[in-house]
Amino acid sequence: MMKSKIKLFLLTGFLGAGKTTFLQRVLTHLQGHKIGIIMNEFGDLSVDGILLREQGMKVCELNNGSVFCSCLKGAFVDALVEYSSLPIEYLFVESSGMADPSNIETLLREVVGQAKGETYNYMGAVCIIDAANFLEQFDVLLPIERQILAASYILINKADLIAEKEMQQITGKIRQLNPLARVVCSEHCQVDFQFMKQSLQEVQQQALAAHRPKTSLNTPGSRPVAHTLRLQGIFEEAAFRRFLQNILPWALRIKGFFRLDSGWKKIDVSGMQIQLADTTIKPESSELVIISQKGLPALMQIYEQWDRCFSVPIELE
Repeated sequence: MMKSKIKLFLLTGFLGAGKTTFLQRVLTHLQGHKIGIIMNEFGDLSVDGILLREQGMKVCELNNGSVFCSCLKGAFVDALVEYSSLPIEYLFVESSGMADPSNIETLLREVVGQAKGETYNYMGAVCIIDAANFLEQFDVLLPIERQILAASYILINKADLIAEKEMQQITGKIRQLNPLARVVCSEHCQVDFQFMKQSLQEVQQQALAAHRPKTSLNTPGSRPVAHTLRLQGIFEEAAFRRFLQNILPWALRIKGFFRLDSGWKKIDVSGMQIQLADTTIKPESSELVIISQKGLPALMQIYEQWDRCFSVPIELE
């Protein structure tokens, strides 16, 4: 009996938009189905992967780059080939927030197709938009434009955090780039997942045909830098919040797990929003990844602001 093709969905969205939250809701919706996940993060600290494993999911992680860049393309293709032999029905690829997904179809068709035959049915790309930070980020971060262009389903998340006028501005910019995609608004990625039963690929192909990017943004020289901080001990929450606040201008994204005097916290910083949530996850040491495009100036600021808030020295990886 011929094996049915694996339905492959690409999940994109800038850092902190809500991709992992969306994926967790998808997994609940598809409960009972056999599912594979390829998760792509900058830095070597697994935060989202840990959260999914806590729910019993098996996750393949590809870190320190973009799966569409030459630096990780080989590992991505290897993962796709390996998954193609497994008895799964769906494969979700959660790309890094800085990824340009324009060449996803080329990868599937020219590389994986040759290696394993027509094993995947590429269903299309779902792009998560961070409504609270989109307008500020859009004009300075080209990957967001590419992710919108490559999408066939666009979810404007965190809609509860903005006013109607701002939502109209966001929708207008999205429609200028990709008038064909289905656009929906949500809070905490709560949507009707019936759309997953239909292929979204045709919408994506038409949008890219109208605005086909000439070059890919996925190069080793263009990718952000992930600084990882690991520390033993218990730290004052108020001082830690000051540290996070002070490095916001230098960071694209901050996340991790930290032991504070108020208990273990899951750290999630996106845009100007700082979230410290109670967690049962307790690593051997406090771990924080700070993703930045500002190189050495950002590194110096991280050290300087930490020394202002704490007497314990740090070393970044």
